[in-house]
Amino acid sequence: MSTRGRTVPNNEVVLGQADFFQSDEFTRITGITVGGLTLSIFYNNVAQPWSFVNGVTVTDAQVASGTVYFNEIPGSAGFYNVRFRPLGVGYWRVVLTYAGVPQIVAQDYDVTNLLSAANPGLVASFVRPHR
Repeated sequence: MSTRGRTVPNNEVVLGQADFFQSDEFTRITGITVGGLTLSIFYNNVAQPWSFVNGVTVTDAQVASGTVYFNEIPGSAGFYNVRFRPLGVGYWRVVLTYAGVPQIVAQDYDVTNLLSAANPGLVASFVRPHR
């Protein structure tokens, strides 16, 4: 099982990757589809009834809340893309379970309303300097 956590903005597309390995824990498993996985998604520790679909033809702009998109990354066999759009500030957890070679990938997210420090927006001052 792998777990990682990160802070992401509310109502923005979250991009992640999932890694699944053969029993040697080194060789990547290729060809996994949504039919071969079980999704569990939680918001503030409450299970959510979100759908789980193939995201290979879905652009980031098309990612909608209420759905988790999963696909093998084209041209990168054994590497998998996971995308979703959280609508709610708080703790989110996405858990993918693969039964073929039993393993779980869990991704934790703290969803906030905070703006990125790299984009502080307009900064203005209306105070005249003293002469």
